[in-house]
Amino acid sequence: MSKRHIFLGTILALTTSVSIQASERATWLWKKGGDPLGASSMITTQPEQQTLIDLLQQQSISVVYGSYGQYTQTQSQAVAQWNQTLATQGIQSHYLMAQNTWVFPHNHGKMLSKLQARFIDYQHNAAPDAEFTALHLDIEPHALTEWKQGTPQSRQALLWQLIDTLKAIRAQLDNQGMTQLKLYADMPTWYDSSAKIDWPDQGTAFFAALSEVLDGISIMAYERDNSASILNATVTERALASPTFSVRLGVDVSETWENPTHLHQVIDELEAAQQRVDIHDATDYYYWLQTH
Repeated sequence: MSKRHIFLGTILALTTSVSIQASERATWLWKKGGDPLGASSMITTQPEQQTLIDLLQQQSISVVYGSYGQYTQTQSQAVAQWNQTLATQGIQSHYLMAQNTWVFPHNHGKMLSKLQARFIDYQHNAAPDAEFTALHLDIEPHALTEWKQGTPQSRQALLWQLIDTLKAIRAQLDNQGMTQLKLYADMPTWYDSSAKIDWPDQGTAFFAALSEVLDGISIMAYERDNSASILNATVTERALASPTFSVRLGVDVSETWENPTHLHQVIDELEAAQQRVDIHDATDYYYWLQTH
C-alpha cells in the first residue's frame, strides 16, 4: 500500500473517531463591485445581508475576512451595524486589507496612512461590539511583475521585504494601543519548496520570522482537491502552529471540485485531522452552491 493511501486512510479514520476540536470555519468576503452579495453591498445597500448570514450559519462559518475598504471612513455607521449584526450571530469580523505593492519600502508610508485612516481610526471610535476582532492581510509578492521576472535571489529579497512590511504594520498597531489585536495573513502552499525561490534552508528562517510577527496564516491550497494533498503540501507551515500561532487551510470553490459533496467531504476530513478551514470566497460559494 502506498504512503498516500495509508495517509488518506488515517485521515478517513479520524473522521469517525476523533472529536473535532478545530471546526471553526472562515471565509473571505471581497468587494466584488456591484454584486449584491459582495462586501460593498453588505455595507452600502444591505438587502442581501440575511442571505449571506444564512449561508454562514448553514455552513458553520464563524469568521469573515471582509474587504470593506474606505467604507470604514465614509459609512462607518453602516460598517458598525454590519459588525454588530455578525456579532449577534456569533460571527467574528476581521478587516481585510490587500495590496501587493506594499512589500516595497517606498510604499510603507502610504500603507501606514491607509491603515491608520481605514482601520485604526475606525477601531478607536467604534463601540466594543462594532469593532473588528482582527486585521487580515492579503499581500502576495508572487503576483508582482518583479517576482515573475526575477531571480531566486530577488524573490527571496521580496519575501524578506514582506516580513519588514508585516513588522511595520504590527508596530503601527502597537504604537496605537492595539497590542492585543491579532494580525493574520494569506500565504501560498509553496513558499517553502518552490525552485523559483531556492531557499538555502527551505525557508526555515523566513517562516520563523513570519511566526514572530503574525498570529496566524491562511494557506491558500486552492489547486488541491483532496485532504492528503493539502496536508502533505502544508507540513512546514502547519509545524508553526502553537497555542499562540494558528495555521488555517484555504480551499477554493472553483473548478477544483466536482460538486459540493466532494468539497464538503474534504473539509470534514481536514477538520477531523484537527485543521481549521477557510473557504474562498463567500460570494462565489453562495452562487456555486445554488448551481449544483
